[in-house]
Amino acid sequence: MTAGLAGWVAQLQVDHLPPTAHSTLQRGMIDCAGVLLAGRDEEVVRHALALFQIFPEHRPGLSRVLADRGWADAAHAAMINVTAAHALDYDDTGLDGHPSVILAPVVTALAESLGCSKTQARCAYVAGYEVWAELSERDEPRHGKGWHPTAVFGCVAAAAATAWMLGLDAERTRHALGLAASMSAGLVGNFGSMTKPLQVGWAAQNGILAGRLARQGVTAAADAIEGPRGLLVALSPAGRPRLDGPPEVGIRWRIESSGLNIKRYPICYALHRATDAALQLREQLAGATPDHIAVRLGRQQVGMLRPGIPASALDAKFSVPFAMACAFARGRVGLADLTDDAVHDPVIRQLMERVEVLVWDAVDATEPLFSPHDEVLVTLADGLQVRSEPVTRALGHASRPLDNQALRAKFLDCASATMAPEQAQVWWDELSKED
Repeated sequence: MTAGLAGWVAQLQVDHLPPTAHSTLQRGMIDCAGVLLAGRDEEVVRHALALFQIFPEHRPGLSRVLADRGWADAAHAAMINVTAAHALDYDDTGLDGHPSVILAPVVTALAESLGCSKTQARCAYVAGYEVWAELSERDEPRHGKGWHPTAVFGCVAAAAATAWMLGLDAERTRHALGLAASMSAGLVGNFGSMTKPLQVGWAAQNGILAGRLARQGVTAAADAIEGPRGLLVALSPAGRPRLDGPPEVGIRWRIESSGLNIKRYPICYALHRATDAALQLREQLAGATPDHIAVRLGRQQVGMLRPGIPASALDAKFSVPFAMACAFARGRVGLADLTDDAVHDPVIRQLMERVEVLVWDAVDATEPLFSPHDEVLVTLADGLQVRSEPVTRALGHASRPLDNQALRAKFLDCASATMAPEQAQVWWDELSKED
């Protein structure tokens, strides 16, 4: 498998990409740029910045840091930019993780440092995406052992994208993937803390370093991914990933079949369907205050979340009670609501105490990290019970995509958090240009 993936990456050409790939990943790169701008003043980003040398002026071979705040080595810039883009947990999802938050900053940083075109950067993105997709599908049940898929598979995907942009041959690309397999790490147990965006940033940085080391001649095991002590077996809860058959990269394009899911709320994606349901119920009940809120979620979704009442905005991103309380109290769950003040709002805290989580074991046939659907049941003070419609796919999912107007509104809202609105519009115009 390691050799098969490497051989495919090394021979991939721009004209091999499926017709819809460019528009899909352009939306992902635009969305990633927006959430990066929104998150670049977060405390965790300041700590990441302190690790590296940042140059105030452009120098050949360097890459942009946080859009307009200096220049750095591509690996360092990617690490900082990824940390910022993931700091608010508002970036797109797919492949049981967050593809664009790693791949977009990696290919952008490398394109800037190497002088590559936007089209070349997008081809490298697809190389990383398809490698990630292949790995993420090789085990059932998926990733139930505590590893963070974005930080683990994202590192190998970043190495694939880097190898393509560096023009490595199949042998050196295989070494890059093997190196990245040893450099990938990240724990679900660190969700709800500053470590979550940092471990995604490290995955991007390490993917670039793996490609660079392979270019210099550093070797890795030929079966670092599929071997009996390789990445997939080490990650597998049962130790029995599917290792039969060659990779399907380039045969079955996951960028077409899976695509990207654009988030409408800056909270864990495991909560988005239930939040859609809660907002629908609130409108149906004309703002009436629930006496009890029961939320039915899949077991794997609940495993990604934090139990109990959140103590901070970081905790709240992974909190069922907060998502439900905020939706019913404010009629929205947006950037302005993910604050410590909102978490300690007496109205929201009172509603959080009324939330009950119901866990079920049924699994969606095509997205096994999720249940077949999520739903919310509200009980009012007079005993009346109202149940939401089952939500199978959140609005913004690849099968229910946001239109361009909604994508633009999200981008401008994010970008305007750290720059003047007119400057945010300039960035939107530049990023959304057709090739």
